[in-house]
Amino acid sequence: MSDDDRELLERIQQGDGESFGKLYDRTRGWLLSLVIVPRVGRADAEDVLAETYRVALEKIHSFRWQGIGLLHWLAAIARRKALEHGRRRDPRVELLEDIPSMLDVPDDAPTAEAQMIREETLRRLRERVLQTLAALHPRYAEALRLRLLEGRSRNECAETLSVATPNFDVILYRATRAFAREWEKP
Repeated sequence: MSDDDRELLERIQQGDGESFGKLYDRTRGWLLSLVIVPRVGRADAEDVLAETYRVALEKIHSFRWQGIGLLHWLAAIARRKALEHGRRRDPRVELLEDIPSMLDVPDDAPTAEAQMIREETLRRLRERVLQTLAALHPRYAEALRLRLLEGRSRNECAETLSVATPNFDVILYRATRAFAREWEKP
């Protein structure tokens, strides 16, 4: 793909808009699935993607070929844009809803077998998340469900758990640490 990327880059830098469209078609699915959705969630992914391509179009003339494909360059831009986006907004993780997008790795020729593998992986991952939550102290599991899976505000979560908001923050912090420890177990 590198030689093809180099030719594509040259055509784009010469002002060929159709070639930029080809770059977009070739890289859009990868950027969404592997870079953007896992960082910002599905709801905001298209905004971050649009900003990524806007910056790429602005800077494509200063890009110098160094043997690394255009996807890597676009992924670096997408990571920065996702990070900036996260700083502007209160991030809400839609864990169970975003898992399918994270597993949607584009394939040149998707097969029924690939779809079956994806669905089985998704099922196992969901099951593992729910098992991990079930293994936690009920208060920790409830804090994670409220804040991360339901996307409630910190104040709503604190009210539901009958604690002050700063206390909820401590509970959530401890819950995430407990979840991580439990997740790492074989």
